[in-house]
Amino acid sequence: MDKENIEYKIQIIKDAFDEKRNIIGYAPNEMINVNEDCHQGGDIFITDKNELIDLEYQINDFDEAELAKYVELAEELYEKNKVQISIYVLCPRTVRILAPECRIKSEATFTIKLACWGGNPVYDMLFQIKEKIEKGICLNDEDIYNLEMIPIMGPKEERKNLRIECLRLMNRALR
Repeated sequence: MDKENIEYKIQIIKDAFDEKRNIIGYAPNEMINVNEDCHQGGDIFITDKNELIDLEYQINDFDEAELAKYVELAEELYEKNKVQISIYVLCPRTVRILAPECRIKSEATFTIKLACWGGNPVYDMLFQIKEKIEKGICLNDEDIYNLEMIPIMGPKEERKNLRIECLRLMNRALR
């Protein structure tokens, strides 16, 4: 991923989640590889104090199952690294928040924050999936679902172009 896109995502974290820590870039793989049964995380960044920040894009309603998925990821990352973990979930205004805000008892030190972004995150999701395909990373079920949903979630005037791009990506991923 080029420097411009990394800076763009870091700026999203700073703006949407009021993040003040110094984010230095992507976290190294040895810090972020988790059990394959666990949600693998979105874009995971590292701060200058070695804390981890995971930027996620949520297109489904945020319910207890979604919350549990992020708690499990935070606990696995904490267990592996023993550092503060922040899970930042960015969602469009159409996502319903169904899980109650509550304290979660855990030995891990983590926070999970949600933010609605005024822009449409479909372009970021599309870019993220495209990047996975270009790197030869297999798409998971969530990625496939996102490719199916992106044309519907995008701006009406862009649906045709988004559908074509998603079909091309799906074709490349299935080869």
